[in-house]
Formats: sequence, C-alpha cells, structure tokens
Amino acid sequence: MKTRTRNLLAVLTITLLFTACASEKQLEEIIQQSEEEETTNWEESTHPEEPVVALPGLPDDVAGYTHWLKLNAEPIPPVAGGDPHNGTKNVYVNQTRDTIAPNGTQQFPYPDGSIVVKDATRPGKDYIGLIAIMRKTAGTDPDHNDWKFIEYVRNAADAEFSVIAQDRVCWECHAQVEDIDYVFTELE
Repeated sequence: MKTRTRNLLAVLTITLLFTACASEKQLEEIIQQSEEEETTNWEESTHPEEPVVALPGLPDDVAGYTHWLKLNAEPIPPVAGGDPHNGTKNVYVNQTRDTIAPNGTQQFPYPDGSIVVKDATRPGKDYIGLIAIMRKTAGTDPDHNDWKFIEYVRNAADAEFSVIAQDRVCWECHAQVEDIDYVFTELE
C-alpha cells in the first residue's frame, strides 16, 4: 500500500513539474509507464518463482528435468510383451535442440555433461514410478562412451525413489543402440 501511495505521489509530482512544458500526450505516457511498473512489481511480489526441487530420492542434478528438451514428440507407449522400463515413457535431455541438432538433424555423440532422463508411468498408475538416468562424463567409462546408468523406482506417488539398477545391468540392452550413442530415443 505504501508503495502504491509513493508511486501515485511521484506521478503527481512529475505531472505538476512538467505541466507547463509537457504535452498532454507526454503526461499520459508517464502515467502509463508508472502504472505498468506498479503492475509488474505487484505480479512479481505475489507470484514468486517456485524453486525447482528433485522428486524425493532423486539427485539434485535432475531437478526440473521436465523443463528440459523432450526427445519424443508423443509419449512412448509400453512395448507389447514388456520392456525393462515398462510404462508410458517420456525422455528428456539437459541440452538444447541447437546443441544436439545444429542443422535440424540430431548429431551423435551427445556432448560431455549430457544428462538423459527417462520417466515412466506404470500401467494402471497415475504417477511416475520409474526414472532412468544416463550421465555422460568424459573419462568415466570409455567402453560405454562415458555413460553412467542408474535407474530408480517407487511404488506410490508419495514414496521416495530408490535405486533398483545401474551400469552393468543396463549396458547389454543399451549396446543395441551404440551407433546412436546408447540412447534409444532420438530427437523427433
């Protein structure tokens, strides 16, 4: 309230000072600008940006992954006969489209520092029950193009994720797509 009163007084003062030498149009512009600033300040104070936090049990470096570049255009349905990541899936990467597809076509390998996150909603459930993460760090595992793999699961929407598999368990399957840098889902 004090800020609003102070802004109104400032506008009135400016109006009085410039009345003699400013046109009516200039005065209207000054008042409009002051009102816009006041609206912006009010919106910022009443709608602060919420902090991005990782889902319970997941590492902080994947917090907000759903805001990253999504590789698949449509959710990936469960594979008939089952698959290791059973459920409806989405795959995200912490890179920009320009970085991984500079000319509109995805380039391989992924750059060092890339993190790929696959989430899956299990059949008959309404929450994400699986998170599979691939992290690329130069020199960590040259035999698998420097990818580290880890998979988390949970059995309830309010449960914490826990590790179910990592590295060696994942290598055999992902080796099938070594030519596209071990990531099954390509950018669409």
